Amino acid sequence: MKIAIIGIGGRTGTMLAFELQKAGDVLGIGRERDINIIKEKRLYLKRGEDPPILFEGKVIRDFEFPKNSLPDIIFFAVKNPVGPVIKYYYQKIKNEKKLPSLVLSQNGIVAASQAKEVLKEVLGKRRFEELRIIRISLFNPVASQEVNGKICLDYFLPIRLAFGIYSGQKETKDIKGIFKTANIKAEEILPANIKNMEYSKLFLNLIGMAAAVRGLGIGEGLAKKEIFEEEIKALREYIKVVKKSGGKFLNFNNYPIKLFTILINFLPLPILKIFRKTLAKVITKERGGKEKGNIDEIEYYNGAVIRLGEKFKVETPINKKIYHYVHHLVMNT
Repeated sequence: MKIAIIGIGGRTGTMLAFELQKAGDVLGIGRERDINIIKEKRLYLKRGEDPPILFEGKVIRDFEFPKNSLPDIIFFAVKNPVGPVIKYYYQKIKNEKKLPSLVLSQNGIVAASQAKEVLKEVLGKRRFEELRIIRISLFNPVASQEVNGKICLDYFLPIRLAFGIYSGQKETKDIKGIFKTANIKAEEILPANIKNMEYSKLFLNLIGMAAAVRGLGIGEGLAKKEIFEEEIKALREYIKVVKKSGGKFLNFNNYPIKLFTILINFLPLPILKIFRKTLAKVITKERGGKEKGNIDEIEYYNGAVIRLGEKFKVETPINKKIYHYVHHLVMNT
């Protein structure tokens, strides 16, 4: 199986490229500066308690794609918005007889719909229907630290994710085989529930945003009563928006999100406050001790909640407060 990873050098792309080497012939594709870091042997991985190891593998620059031959499957592990990146790569191969399957790992709830819109434009409706799009939700945060010019990406094992077919051919034997061989704990979600999978993952992403925008870790943030209250109210707004949209929350293996939303929504705030430190410990443990990454994707977190609220006539004042807090910081730096 030939596997291409778009976004090598980034946190998710590098993690996937390393772990999937067990499952196939992996080619990393990235920007010139990221490829240079890899070739200069300055990119390291720390997997759980193991000592850091140098990342090595086959890599090419984005403008060199497709080099030699087409992959069977392409993982797009780039930040939002994903539309322009997909357009760039599929323009290059649109006339090929067989198009590689597309896997999207972006956070938020718009990556798949953006991909669909762009690919219909690039390929035309008929060819688009031949293309399989697979949506995945990753549950392993990746921390990044730079010391003395060397970059170390830190994540815990095993890799856990949920995946499902967004469009195209419904067969999943190959992708399940890739995950199994790579020792990735993958839970398959039925196509009808892909949007609900996205809603559920976004719920996890929203936890800790009120703390993160203030430069606080989850434990420190939730320990403060006013920030904890803001976190809960922002989540309640999101729960209301999802319900109004006709969506629902799913329970994943090790992540009972549906149950969590029920408790968040119906337990009185004073009772929830009593357990805020316990809640912080549980969340930190599930994130493998990693804090939230950069808050530069707030457009696809709290910003997405705001836009959904506007669409379905639901007020989201707390999410707006968190969102505008970030923009206030940007304007004053």
